[in-house]
Amino acid sequence: MSTNNKAGVRFAYIASFLTPFTLLISGIVAIIYSGYKLNKGTDEVSYTHYYTIIRSFFMFFTFFVVLGVTAATMTGMLAGVEYWVHSDLLDYAMKVIPFVGVVIALVAVLKWLFQLIRGMRLLSQNKPIEL
Repeated sequence: MSTNNKAGVRFAYIASFLTPFTLLISGIVAIIYSGYKLNKGTDEVSYTHYYTIIRSFFMFFTFFVVLGVTAATMTGMLAGVEYWVHSDLLDYAMKVIPFVGVVIALVAVLKWLFQLIRGMRLLSQNKPIEL
């Protein structure tokens, strides 16, 4: 892989890595850049890295949307039930649900960041990511 291609893939990885800290802005830049580079044609190693960056971004973005909708729906349903049936257990469940969502989200973010680190290691070794 040429040095220019490697620098481009590194840029996309770094932008993807910063996604949780830039409120998705750098992740969107990374997938637009990766899609642009894929459209121009690249070698096999670059192709697998760009494709993985795009795929992982959308996979985790979808996960977080589903997690947010699920947590909001569960909290809303429990609030409705708690309105009619006053229970300490339901009150406790409403307080715990956001913390469970945060733990699940943190595990997902850590997994995503470790995948990006793994991709950067493979890039430095000039190896493609197995799709």
